[in-house]
Formats: sequence, structure tokens, C-alpha cells
Amino acid sequence: MSMSPASRGWTTIEIPTKTTTAYVQGGFVYNDGTDNVPVTTGTQGNIIGIMKEDKDVATTGTASMSVLIPTSIACTFKSLVTGTLTKAMEGDQFDFASDVAIAQGTSTYDAVTLVKFIDATHGVFKLNYTFGVEN
Repeated sequence: MSMSPASRGWTTIEIPTKTTTAYVQGGFVYNDGTDNVPVTTGTQGNIIGIMKEDKDVATTGTASMSVLIPTSIACTFKSLVTGTLTKAMEGDQFDFASDVAIAQGTSTYDAVTLVKFIDATHGVFKLNYTFGVEN
């Protein structure tokens, strides 16, 4: 399971992509100051949204691609989690492990908050106010 909206309030926009960069459907992207690229463990700010399609690394050019963006800070999304979630962790903040997973054991940037526990490896999250929505 990759990232997917869990609430209403997401809308689709077109964004430019970086040449020779792979994009995964269901992966979060952020703006690195030059273009839009997949989220990594060290890049947890300027979050834009969830890619709606794949782009292979061998694809050249900076063609626009569709991305789902939250229209408010209340928008939630489902995600795979590295580590083990428990119901008691609802309300806790975590980081992205990659563009397609949340790191249960990491909270350096506190990019997301667990809103609802689904099971040990899946949860419903929201972007934290200082990440993504206002940027």
C-alpha cells in the first residue's frame, strides 16, 4: 500500500517534474527549491502532495504530472509504516521513511501526526501544520 487520501478535500494539480528522476504513484513529493522531487528521509519540508502516476528514471524531460494536494490541514492519508504502530501512538508525530512510507521510530522533523491506528504496519496520518500545507 502506498500513500492514498483517507479523507475528502484533496484536489489534483499538475506539477513539473525533474528530468531523470523516478516518481512513484502513491509517493509524496516536495519542492527542493529547483523542482518537485520525491520525499526522502532528509527532506521533510515543502511537502506538496501524492503523485497520481509513475515516471521512470529513464524518462527524459520535465513534463507535468498529476499530484493530489491537500486543500486544508485537516486532510488525512493512509500510509504504510516502517516499524510497529500501536493504538496508543495516536496523536504521536513521525517522519517520512521514504516517499511511500512513514518511519514509526523516527521523529526528528515531526512531519506527520498519526490520526488513526489501522494495524501494526498501517495508519491514517495528516501533515503537520509546519510541513506542506502552508508552503
